[in-house]
Amino acid sequence: MRIAHVINQFPPNITAGLGRYAELIAPHLARDHEMAVFTLNDGRLPVWERAGRIGVYRPRGRVLGLLAGAIARRRRLNRTRGVEFLLLALTVVSSNWRYFLLLRRLRPGRRPDLVAVHDSTNFLCGLLCHYVLRLPVVFHVHTTEYGVAPQRSITDPLNLFAALERWLARISRRVVVATPEVREQLLEAGWDHSPIDVVRLGGTYERVVADPAFDRDKLRLGAADLRARLGIAEDDPVLLFVGRLERQKGIYPLLDAMRDIAPAVPGLRLVLVGEGDEAGVARIVEETGLGGRVLTSGGFVDGRALPDYYAMADACVFPSLFEPFGLVATEAMALARPVILGDGFSRIFLGDPERPAVRFVRAADPRDIADGVIEVMTDPALRRALAERGERLVRETLSWSRAAEETLAVYARVLSTEGMRR
Repeated sequence: MRIAHVINQFPPNITAGLGRYAELIAPHLARDHEMAVFTLNDGRLPVWERAGRIGVYRPRGRVLGLLAGAIARRRRLNRTRGVEFLLLALTVVSSNWRYFLLLRRLRPGRRPDLVAVHDSTNFLCGLLCHYVLRLPVVFHVHTTEYGVAPQRSITDPLNLFAALERWLARISRRVVVATPEVREQLLEAGWDHSPIDVVRLGGTYERVVADPAFDRDKLRLGAADLRARLGIAEDDPVLLFVGRLERQKGIYPLLDAMRDIAPAVPGLRLVLVGEGDEAGVARIVEETGLGGRVLTSGGFVDGRALPDYYAMADACVFPSLFEPFGLVATEAMALARPVILGDGFSRIFLGDPERPAVRFVRAADPRDIADGVIEVMTDPALRRALAERGERLVRETLSWSRAAEETLAVYARVLSTEGMRR
């Protein structure tokens, strides 16, 4: 099977969960199949290279690409800022045109059997591959925050993104999502033209914790050093948040909840890891008198440094209003951290309701967030139970090899249907 993946992030360009997804699943997909990846170039990467068995094509735009690259060389584009999101979106669209031109230049016998389009920002390549090249398209939906979710991260008064998403979904042979909740959300929004397949993902640290050389003592030392650098005393409890500092991730209700959490948990430090509305967070912290109780990472933290933050934490809180999957949950659970999740996360993380692997809270309710955090932070036995159950759930039920097998099965069904049509 010859597979083309159109995706905005691919190693070494990893800035969010989509990049982690590409990094972890691609080697499994390419093990027995010919795979090409079409992805963005930050201005510093080669236009063409082989990454193991995978061919990677990263076109450079003449204007937008140079502008985005110039910014990226100084700092990462912050998609929570309107102008930078627009620049990123335009860069994606122009790159999509170049992906299509490359595919069109290939002889029909060398074109991919199937084009997998990841997220609606890559709509242009998907539509052109369908209408012009007559290639079957599979639409992977990694987020619905642009056109479907009630809590959207962009302003779209004309519902342009929603229309483009529905169009791409209609022409796709199948749609792939990561949780049953996303499937139900899409069906409620009228996405019933193409079959929607649920393929659960693996865990971010699956390979790390399974490696016999994984050194937990070294991780604990790294966490202790991080505490010292942040000025957190050895005995002070730490509550960790990882994610974009924006409304969808529940950062504002969490800061509101800290008014009740701080007096109930003496010495508690809330550590925020991520980028986004840093100025807004700083203003709220100052206005609420939480200075010294809320610490920030100062921006994006590289994946190699992130485990130290998890190891430092007594518990993790991710009060998202909506999460298509939520790899941060798998990260914390794999490292045996007790986890508190907003009800925007899938219930697949709950495990056995009688012996839950996480503590769920109502993400839009600061009082409920506070109750959940206080309960976990003040009960050592509960923290141990959540840590053990969460680690076991991720280890036993979330696998990238299984996710790849199920994804390839979806592609095989598409090609089988294509064969019957011909």
